[in-house]
Amino acid sequence: MISLIEITEEYLGSLRFVEEIPREVELPGGRDIKAIIGPRRVGKTFLLLKKAKSIKDRQNVLYLPFDEPELRRLTARELAERIRREFPEGRVVLFLDEVQEWAEWDVKLRWLHDVGDFDVYISGSSSTLMSSEIPSRLRGRHVSRLILPLSFREIAGESGKTFRERGRLQAVLKDYIKWGGFPEVWTSKSREKIISILETMFYRDMVERFAFRDVKEFQEAFYHILSLYGGYFTYRSLQRALKGLGVDANLKTVMNYLRAMEESFLVFQLPIFSPSTRERMIKPRKLYLVDTAFASLFFKGHDGGRKLENLVFIELLREKSYWNPSLEISYYSDGKNEVDFVVREGSHMRELIQVTYELNAANYEREIKGLIRTAKRLEVSKLTVVTVEDEERIKEGNLTVEVLPIWKFLLRGHQS
Repeated sequence: MISLIEITEEYLGSLRFVEEIPREVELPGGRDIKAIIGPRRVGKTFLLLKKAKSIKDRQNVLYLPFDEPELRRLTARELAERIRREFPEGRVVLFLDEVQEWAEWDVKLRWLHDVGDFDVYISGSSSTLMSSEIPSRLRGRHVSRLILPLSFREIAGESGKTFRERGRLQAVLKDYIKWGGFPEVWTSKSREKIISILETMFYRDMVERFAFRDVKEFQEAFYHILSLYGGYFTYRSLQRALKGLGVDANLKTVMNYLRAMEESFLVFQLPIFSPSTRERMIKPRKLYLVDTAFASLFFKGHDGGRKLENLVFIELLREKSYWNPSLEISYYSDGKNEVDFVVREGSHMRELIQVTYELNAANYEREIKGLIRTAKRLEVSKLTVVTVEDEERIKEGNLTVEVLPIWKFLLRGHQS
């Protein structure tokens, strides 16, 4: 019987074969179970292994992958006894990967947590560790960290202070918009990798997990929903659009299709900014993809503005997930003025962000004047417009609009 320490050392040794791109994200601490969630193939296992390696010289550490048949057969008590044979004293940090393979994993994890001997990190299949499922299964004993694809900062690794750096950054940005931030896709620049990730998410994280019977119907809905990224929708409008495509699904089924895509971390919904809960529920929402690689795979033509907007949304979501959980993101519309992102920290209005491919005389009224009018109404002083390459400061009365190229926005880091 192989020892748990030997299993750990074998997997930690595999890190030397990985082409590492350093990540900004830190795994959470504290006494609760730490659930590392996120889309498939985003690097969750790598982050667990890196964390385990970084602390094993000063703490008792075990990395245990439950795709190992021997581990799957153990009860929680049997696992605890084996751990104590190898670490008789002291608290033990457990990194449990592919935890969905451990039958009744939620009950067993609660037992491991409650006995007090173990500090537990978990990760696994996106189809099991879903955002809606973790809270009910672990009942107040957990903290979750959403891991997203690589950021532009993580990939670029430069500040853009010199013309050489700026030129290189703009070249990297072009690739980043096309290939996105999934580690395997970025390192291989492979269209086949993108297709493989998307197909695996479709079949394993959605069709199997949600037991959709009409796979062809769901597939039609799936690709149509992807095509909506950066746009507005309601469940009713989505149902009508699908009916026009020959998908005659009822409203509940359409809602379940979108829910499956959202809980697999493929798409995200953005609500309207409003103090009214009812208005936030009934008004159209905007849809964004977890990575622009999927947009590059299916959508041709001049799609640049939507891709920029998607990049800005994911960057804001990254800030919320990694550093600033109090961040709230929404869009604004009053029928005359629209702003892509209203950024709040609790009750504090932090920033308004408008995204446009380029700023010119034709769209100045909509992008700048509309932003200024909204800023006065909401009493916001920090105003940003993100474009492909424009950069300037526009003074309008006592307000200043900072116009930034997308690469500079993506490098600015989380705001304090």
